[in-house]
Amino acid sequence: MRNAFEIGNGRIEAGTIGRAALPVGAEADGRPKEIPLLICHGEKDGPRLWINGATHGDEPEGAFSIFRLFDQLDPSEVCGTVIGVPAMNVPAFEAGKRGDPLDSFTYDMNRMYPGAADGYPTERAAWAHWLGMKDTCDLQIAVHSGGEHSYLAHMIFAADNPQSLELAAAMGEPWDLVFRSGVGGANPASKMAELGKAGVTVELGGNCRTLTSDFHEIANDLAAGYLNVMRHYGMAPGDATYAPEWRMGHQEALLAPSSGMWVGDKDMAFETAMPAGAPLGNVYDLYGTVTAEVVAPKEGVVFGLRSRPSVLEGEWCCFFGIIDEVRDDLIP
Repeated sequence: MRNAFEIGNGRIEAGTIGRAALPVGAEADGRPKEIPLLICHGEKDGPRLWINGATHGDEPEGAFSIFRLFDQLDPSEVCGTVIGVPAMNVPAFEAGKRGDPLDSFTYDMNRMYPGAADGYPTERAAWAHWLGMKDTCDLQIAVHSGGEHSYLAHMIFAADNPQSLELAAAMGEPWDLVFRSGVGGANPASKMAELGKAGVTVELGGNCRTLTSDFHEIANDLAAGYLNVMRHYGMAPGDATYAPEWRMGHQEALLAPSSGMWVGDKDMAFETAMPAGAPLGNVYDLYGTVTAEVVAPKEGVVFGLRSRPSVLEGEWCCFFGIIDEVRDDLIP
């Protein structure tokens, strides 16, 4: 029998699913501030997979997809340990905002991770998470979406090391758009890569798709990717599947040329190659006049569109991907 997995205030025996929490501090009334964890500690040895949700509090897809994954896990068949973090930034999640609205100094946890033990409130929460994760993680998936203002299709930002590129490819067939990101940057995936481990950030969803069947579809899609990762690394029974090749490149944020109402083109398709000049959407003024058109700057793909119609000049309305190379060798 494997040893129990101990983390934060929890001890999870091998072959079981349990709960724990990472202590952050205390509320004004003395109640503990905590980051909740779901943990599946398999009966057999294997990798330790962390899935981190709600670094941004208006992105609930991580939490729901973690719940969907854990519904499918049988710890007697799992090799290794899965640590699910439904909400890294609990105050931001409770407020439904990108960051903790009570912490105006370190609002975005994904730009200052791993924080500091003696820092501002969000820095302290990030530090508590980092202390829990850094020595107990081999594979890290941070789950993001378009939040309250946009929708993002299947997209992976993989830290630029072989371990992270393999992890990105292990997400499965729908996840063939993989762009490199930095190593050692101020976000969980980059920090894990700095340790020579695997770290990716996956993007899927947005608050425009958090109602009824849409939210279930997004969560199940993500959970299927996590399960494919587990199969690839021998953590779960079954055979992993992969994209036949991976489109790799860089993103370009397309900004609104004028203020008004943004309306995406009705025939625009996400993740689909399109030529330079293809229409992406229009901006209308409040008299109904089209004041600007947004088009594809180069040949590439759209992986994110603004879902909030109101837009100010200079705000982004499209995330456009420019493909620099196509690879078929991300799996060793």
